[in-house]
Amino acid sequence: MSDRPQRSTILLVEDEPLLAMDVERLLGEVGFHVMGPVTTISRAIRSIEAERPSLTVVDLNLGGEMVFPLLDILADRAIPFVIVTGHSIEMVPSRHRHRPFLQKPYEPAALLRFVHQILSGGGDRQLLQRA
Repeated sequence: MSDRPQRSTILLVEDEPLLAMDVERLLGEVGFHVMGPVTTISRAIRSIEAERPSLTVVDLNLGGEMVFPLLDILADRAIPFVIVTGHSIEMVPSRHRHRPFLQKPYEPAALLRFVHQILSGGGDRQLLQRA
């Protein structure tokens, strides 16, 4: 049995390479295990079937394809997620508008705040405040 605490796993769903690298580095530097980045809905689904993440950071638009089906799958499986996008909140289906939402460009500290708050038991439903 290991004395090391279990690291939380975060699935990163992002198709912008530079942003994905920055977010992966940011999350890794503060101690999270990062799955991905993955750049398509199908890869994201395969990832969550292979290993359940503690949380998902998901871009709303992957190569012109909106990720609404993925948001539904994450919600159905009770996997919390943070939506990051260049679009406005109005683009998010109403059933997911209560989720943590960051509009690009966003401050890395804002993303970390959401991630820590969710993983510390704050739940994503209480995060109505926008960064």
